[in-house]
Amino acid sequence: MKYRLWSLLLSLTVMVTVWAESSDFGFKPLRNKIRTKEDYFRLFNQWLYQDMDSVSRNIFFLELAYVMPYDHPIKALTPITNEMQYLHYQYLLMMQICQLLTQSYIDYGYMYMKEHIYFFNEEFKTNYLQGYDISEFYFTKARQYWDETIQHAKMAYETRFYKTDLLYMEDMVYRIRDGDLNYYKVIDNLMYRIERNRAEIKRRWGE
Repeated sequence: MKYRLWSLLLSLTVMVTVWAESSDFGFKPLRNKIRTKEDYFRLFNQWLYQDMDSVSRNIFFLELAYVMPYDHPIKALTPITNEMQYLHYQYLLMMQICQLLTQSYIDYGYMYMKEHIYFFNEEFKTNYLQGYDISEFYFTKARQYWDETIQHAKMAYETRFYKTDLLYMEDMVYRIRDGDLNYYKVIDNLMYRIERNRAEIKRRWGE
């Protein structure tokens, strides 16, 4: 008798498990909506070995972070105590987003750039020239974002007395101001190398 009872209970348990729906249990998990600068900024990843997919992924999320609104001050990346500190925090976050976009567009553009030209590369001449055009486009985008990075760093410097716990960003303000962090030099050097390689291709194989 006991054996039959246990068999019946087991059968009922299996039936409930198989045919029951989540709505039957009155519990619905809340989905986290990604809709603020902070949300998309957190999706940025620094990869040890970067490829086009990882860099383009970062660019996608950073571009969204760039245009999205800030989260509520209570959900900021650091504790906020007053309005001026929150304004300073906004300058810091935008500075960091633009700096990461600068670096990401440089990384992405460099992947299309053939660094060294050898005598046996003539069959790839068209590919190299097209790659330089693409690289130039992304390096130009990087320069535009670096312009914005500098502007946000200047604004953050003006509100520097309302410091936050975001020490890396706080330090970046001074590195940019002192010229220790200067992407113009990097971009100018890459543009120079593109023109040098174009000239080398023209010299070797003509127009």
